Amino acid sequence: MLPYISLFNNNDQRAKKIADKLNDSDYQIIVFQEAFSSKCRSVLAKNLLDKYPYQYGPANKNTLPFRTNSGLWIVSKIPLTKLDEFQFSICKGFDAVARKGAVLFEGKFRGAKFQLLATHLQADHSHVLRNKQCVEIKEHLLNPYFREDTPQFICGDFNIDMDDTCNYRQMLQTLDAKNGELSGNIKVTYDELNNNLAYNANGKRRIIDYVLVRNGGLIENIERKVQTFFSNIGGNESDLSDHYAMEFSVNFAASDSNINSQLMSVR
Repeated sequence: MLPYISLFNNNDQRAKKIADKLNDSDYQIIVFQEAFSSKCRSVLAKNLLDKYPYQYGPANKNTLPFRTNSGLWIVSKIPLTKLDEFQFSICKGFDAVARKGAVLFEGKFRGAKFQLLATHLQADHSHVLRNKQCVEIKEHLLNPYFREDTPQFICGDFNIDMDDTCNYRQMLQTLDAKNGELSGNIKVTYDELNNNLAYNANGKRRIIDYVLVRNGGLIENIERKVQTFFSNIGGNESDLSDHYAMEFSVNFAASDSNINSQLMSVR
Protein backbone atom coordinates (compact mmCIF):
# COMPACT_ATOMS: atom_id res chain seq x y z
CA MET A 1 0.00 0.00 0.00
CA LEU A 2 2.63 2.43 -1.15
CA PRO A 3 1.79 6.13 -1.27
CA TYR A 4 0.74 7.76 -4.55
CA ILE A 5 0.82 4.40 -6.38
CA SER A 6 -2.29 3.36 -4.45
CA LEU A 7 -4.20 6.18 -6.13
CA PHE A 8 -4.04 4.27 -9.41
CA ASN A 9 -3.69 0.52 -8.80
CA ASN A 10 -7.01 -0.29 -7.07
CA ASN A 11 -5.32 -1.11 -3.76
CA ASP A 12 -8.43 0.20 -2.04
CA GLN A 13 -10.19 -2.95 -3.32
CA ARG A 14 -7.49 -5.11 -1.75
CA ALA A 15 -7.80 -3.13 1.48
CA LYS A 16 -11.53 -3.94 1.61
CA LYS A 17 -10.78 -7.66 1.05
CA ILE A 18 -8.20 -7.58 3.86
CA ALA A 19 -10.74 -6.00 6.20
CA ASP A 20 -13.31 -8.67 5.31
CA LYS A 21 -10.85 -11.45 6.16
CA LEU A 22 -9.80 -9.86 9.45
CA ASN A 23 -13.38 -9.21 10.53
CA ASP A 24 -13.88 -12.99 10.31
CA SER A 25 -10.90 -13.60 12.61
CA ASP A 26 -10.62 -13.58 16.40
CA TYR A 27 -7.37 -11.59 16.72
CA GLN A 28 -7.10 -9.09 19.54
CA ILE A 29 -4.49 -6.82 17.97
CA ILE A 30 -3.39 -6.39 14.35
CA VAL A 31 -0.18 -4.64 13.36
CA PHE A 32 -0.02 -3.44 9.77
CA GLN A 33 3.16 -2.52 7.93
CA GLU A 34 3.58 -0.56 4.71
CA ALA A 35 0.15 0.98 5.30
CA PHE A 36 1.50 4.21 3.80
CA SER A 37 -1.51 5.09 1.69
CA SER A 38 -4.08 7.28 3.44
CA LYS A 39 -6.67 6.08 0.92
CA CYS A 40 -6.11 2.43 1.84
CA ARG A 41 -5.94 3.13 5.58
CA SER A 42 -9.26 4.94 5.33
CA VAL A 43 -10.86 1.87 3.75
CA LEU A 44 -9.36 -0.41 6.39
CA ALA A 45 -10.23 1.90 9.27
CA LYS A 46 -13.86 2.27 8.24
CA ASN A 47 -14.42 -1.44 7.64
CA LEU A 48 -12.62 -2.59 10.80
CA LEU A 49 -13.99 0.07 13.15
CA ASP A 50 -16.88 -1.92 14.64
CA LYS A 51 -14.67 -4.85 15.64
CA TYR A 52 -11.43 -2.92 16.20
CA PRO A 53 -12.46 0.45 17.64
CA TYR A 54 -8.99 1.37 18.90
CA GLN A 55 -6.85 2.50 15.96
CA TYR A 56 -3.39 4.08 16.23
CA GLY A 57 -1.05 5.76 13.79
CA PRO A 58 0.47 5.73 11.37
CA ALA A 59 3.59 6.26 13.46
CA ASN A 60 5.98 9.06 12.51
CA LYS A 61 3.48 11.02 10.45
CA ASN A 62 4.99 12.88 7.53
CA THR A 63 5.31 16.66 7.64
CA LEU A 64 7.28 17.32 4.43
CA PRO A 65 6.31 17.05 0.74
CA PHE A 66 7.41 13.90 -1.07
CA ARG A 67 7.92 12.10 2.24
CA THR A 68 5.60 9.61 3.89
CA ASN A 69 4.96 8.09 7.30
CA SER A 70 6.46 4.88 8.70
CA GLY A 71 3.62 2.70 7.40
CA LEU A 72 3.13 1.27 10.91
CA TRP A 73 -0.55 1.22 11.81
CA ILE A 74 -2.26 -0.70 14.63
CA VAL A 75 -5.87 -1.65 15.30
CA SER A 76 -7.06 -3.34 18.48
CA LYS A 77 -10.09 -4.62 20.33
CA ILE A 78 -8.58 -3.41 23.60
CA PRO A 79 -7.26 0.06 24.45
CA LEU A 80 -3.52 0.61 24.17
CA THR A 81 -1.38 3.44 25.49
CA LYS A 82 1.30 4.79 23.17
CA LEU A 83 4.45 5.13 25.21
CA ASP A 84 6.73 6.58 22.54
CA GLU A 85 7.83 6.53 18.92
CA PHE A 86 10.96 7.56 17.07
CA GLN A 87 12.43 7.83 13.59
CA PHE A 88 15.63 6.02 12.63
CA SER A 89 18.60 8.39 12.35
CA ILE A 90 19.65 6.84 9.02
CA CYS A 91 17.71 5.31 6.12
CA LYS A 92 19.05 4.97 2.61
CA GLY A 93 17.71 4.60 -0.90
CA PHE A 94 13.96 4.34 -1.42
CA ASP A 95 13.50 3.75 2.33
CA ALA A 96 14.56 7.35 2.97
CA VAL A 97 11.24 8.49 1.49
CA ALA A 98 9.47 6.98 4.52
CA ARG A 99 9.92 8.12 8.11
CA LYS A 100 10.86 4.61 9.17
CA GLY A 101 11.33 3.89 12.85
CA ALA A 102 9.44 2.17 15.65
CA VAL A 103 6.51 2.73 17.98
CA LEU A 104 5.89 1.23 21.44
CA PHE A 105 2.51 0.58 23.09
CA GLU A 106 1.47 -0.77 26.46
CA GLY A 107 -1.71 -2.65 27.22
CA LYS A 108 -3.41 -4.99 29.64
CA PHE A 109 -5.39 -8.10 28.77
CA ARG A 110 -7.40 -9.77 31.55
CA GLY A 111 -4.99 -8.42 34.13
CA ALA A 112 -1.76 -9.25 32.27
CA LYS A 113 0.37 -6.29 31.24
CA PHE A 114 2.38 -6.29 28.02
CA GLN A 115 4.25 -3.95 25.71
CA LEU A 116 4.05 -4.17 21.93
CA LEU A 117 6.65 -2.64 19.63
CA ALA A 118 6.19 -2.37 15.86
CA THR A 119 9.00 -1.63 13.45
CA HIS A 120 10.15 -2.00 9.84
CA LEU A 121 13.90 -2.04 9.16
CA GLN A 122 15.91 -0.97 6.12
CA ALA A 123 15.03 -3.08 3.08
CA ASP A 124 18.39 -3.15 1.34
CA HIS A 125 21.97 -1.88 1.74
CA SER A 126 24.34 -3.38 4.31
CA HIS A 127 23.39 -5.21 7.47
CA VAL A 128 25.48 -2.68 9.39
CA LEU A 129 22.64 -0.19 8.86
CA ARG A 130 19.96 -2.63 10.06
CA ASN A 131 21.99 -3.44 13.15
CA LYS A 132 22.31 0.28 13.90
CA GLN A 133 18.52 0.53 13.67
CA CYS A 134 18.19 -2.38 16.13
CA VAL A 135 20.55 -0.56 18.50
CA GLU A 136 18.35 2.55 18.26
CA ILE A 137 15.21 0.51 18.98
CA LYS A 138 16.79 -0.85 22.12
CA GLU A 139 18.20 2.49 23.28
CA HIS A 140 15.16 4.67 22.48
CA LEU A 141 12.26 2.38 23.36
CA LEU A 142 12.96 -1.07 24.80
CA ASN A 143 15.38 -0.16 27.59
CA PRO A 144 13.80 3.13 28.73
CA TYR A 145 10.35 1.55 29.15
CA PHE A 146 11.43 -1.89 30.37
CA ARG A 147 9.64 -3.14 33.51
CA GLU A 148 10.31 -6.33 35.40
CA ASP A 149 6.61 -7.24 35.43
CA THR A 150 5.93 -6.61 31.73
CA PRO A 151 6.96 -8.71 28.70
CA GLN A 152 7.93 -6.83 25.55
CA PHE A 153 6.86 -8.13 22.12
CA ILE A 154 8.84 -6.82 19.13
CA CYS A 155 7.16 -7.40 15.78
CA GLY A 156 7.89 -6.38 12.25
CA ASP A 157 9.69 -6.87 8.98
CA PHE A 158 13.35 -6.94 9.96
CA ASN A 159 14.65 -7.73 6.46
CA ILE A 160 17.13 -10.11 8.10
CA ASP A 161 17.04 -13.64 6.73
CA MET A 162 16.93 -16.35 9.39
CA ASP A 163 19.26 -18.40 7.18
CA ASP A 164 21.81 -15.58 7.42
CA THR A 165 22.96 -17.10 10.69
CA CYS A 166 25.53 -14.49 11.68
CA ASN A 167 23.32 -11.44 11.16
CA TYR A 168 20.23 -13.19 12.53
CA ARG A 169 22.04 -13.98 15.78
CA GLN A 170 23.39 -10.44 15.93
CA MET A 171 19.82 -9.10 15.67
CA LEU A 172 18.70 -11.21 18.64
CA GLN A 173 21.77 -10.26 20.64
CA THR A 174 21.45 -6.55 19.90
CA LEU A 175 17.78 -6.49 20.90
CA ASP A 176 18.38 -8.87 23.82
CA ALA A 177 15.36 -10.82 22.56
CA LYS A 178 14.34 -14.38 21.80
CA ASN A 179 12.56 -16.01 18.90
CA GLY A 180 10.82 -19.40 18.71
CA GLU A 181 9.82 -22.20 16.37
CA LEU A 182 7.05 -21.85 13.80
CA SER A 183 4.11 -24.22 13.96
CA GLY A 184 2.06 -25.18 10.93
CA ASN A 185 3.14 -26.11 7.41
CA ILE A 186 4.32 -22.74 6.12
CA LYS A 187 7.89 -21.94 7.13
CA VAL A 188 8.50 -18.71 5.20
CA THR A 189 7.16 -15.16 5.48
CA TYR A 190 8.47 -13.74 2.19
CA ASP A 191 7.89 -16.03 -0.76
CA GLU A 192 9.07 -14.74 -4.12
CA LEU A 193 8.22 -18.02 -5.86
CA ASN A 194 4.59 -18.54 -4.82
CA ASN A 195 3.23 -15.16 -3.66
CA ASN A 196 1.93 -13.31 -6.72
CA LEU A 197 2.50 -9.89 -5.11
CA ALA A 198 6.16 -10.69 -4.47
CA TYR A 199 6.87 -12.92 -7.45
CA ASN A 200 10.41 -13.06 -8.81
CA ALA A 201 11.40 -15.92 -11.11
CA ASN A 202 14.89 -15.86 -9.60
CA GLY A 203 13.68 -15.16 -6.09
CA LYS A 204 13.90 -16.98 -2.77
CA ARG A 205 11.65 -18.17 0.05
CA ARG A 206 12.76 -16.61 3.34
CA ILE A 207 11.82 -15.83 6.92
CA ILE A 208 12.43 -12.12 7.50
CA ASP A 209 9.39 -11.19 9.63
CA TYR A 210 9.41 -11.93 13.35
CA VAL A 211 7.68 -11.51 16.67
CA LEU A 212 10.47 -11.49 19.25
CA VAL A 213 10.14 -11.47 23.03
CA ARG A 214 11.98 -9.82 25.91
CA ASN A 215 11.23 -10.71 29.51
CA GLY A 216 9.62 -13.96 28.44
CA GLY A 217 9.65 -15.45 31.93
CA LEU A 218 6.20 -13.97 32.45
CA ILE A 219 4.76 -16.03 29.59
CA GLU A 220 3.51 -19.59 29.93
CA ASN A 221 3.79 -20.42 26.24
CA ILE A 222 3.83 -18.85 22.79
CA GLU A 223 2.77 -20.16 19.39
CA ARG A 224 3.97 -18.56 16.17
CA LYS A 225 2.31 -19.50 12.91
CA VAL A 226 2.50 -18.09 9.39
CA GLN A 227 -0.89 -17.43 7.79
CA THR A 228 -1.76 -16.75 4.17
CA PHE A 229 -4.76 -14.72 3.03
CA PHE A 230 -6.24 -14.88 -0.47
CA SER A 231 -9.22 -13.35 -2.23
CA ASN A 232 -10.56 -12.67 -5.69
CA ILE A 233 -9.09 -9.44 -7.07
CA GLY A 234 -10.05 -8.40 -10.59
CA GLY A 235 -11.35 -11.86 -11.41
CA ASN A 236 -8.23 -13.70 -10.22
CA GLU A 237 -7.35 -15.38 -6.94
CA SER A 238 -4.61 -13.29 -5.37
CA ASP A 239 -2.50 -13.02 -2.24
CA LEU A 240 -3.63 -10.09 -0.13
CA SER A 241 -0.16 -9.06 1.03
CA ASP A 242 3.33 -9.43 -0.39
CA HIS A 243 4.54 -10.85 2.93
CA TYR A 244 2.63 -13.59 4.69
CA ALA A 245 1.13 -12.76 8.07
CA MET A 246 2.74 -13.81 11.34
CA GLU A 247 0.20 -15.04 13.88
CA PHE A 248 1.37 -14.82 17.47
CA SER A 249 -0.65 -16.43 20.27
CA VAL A 250 0.32 -15.88 23.89
CA ASN A 251 -0.67 -17.60 27.11
CA PHE A 252 0.42 -15.31 29.91
CA ALA A 253 1.50 -16.88 33.18
CA ALA A 254 -1.25 -15.88 35.60
CA SER A 255 -2.56 -17.43 38.76
CA ASP A 256 -6.09 -16.05 38.57
CA SER A 257 -7.04 -17.09 35.05
CA ASN A 258 -5.82 -18.67 31.85
CA ILE A 259 -5.14 -15.66 29.68
CA ASN A 260 -4.96 -15.95 25.92
CA SER A 261 -4.24 -13.06 23.61
CA GLN A 262 -3.50 -13.20 19.90
CA LEU A 263 -1.24 -10.59 18.35
CA MET A 264 -0.78 -10.52 14.61
CA SER A 265 1.62 -8.76 12.28
CA VAL A 266 0.13 -8.12 8.86
CA ARG A 267 1.70 -6.41 5.86
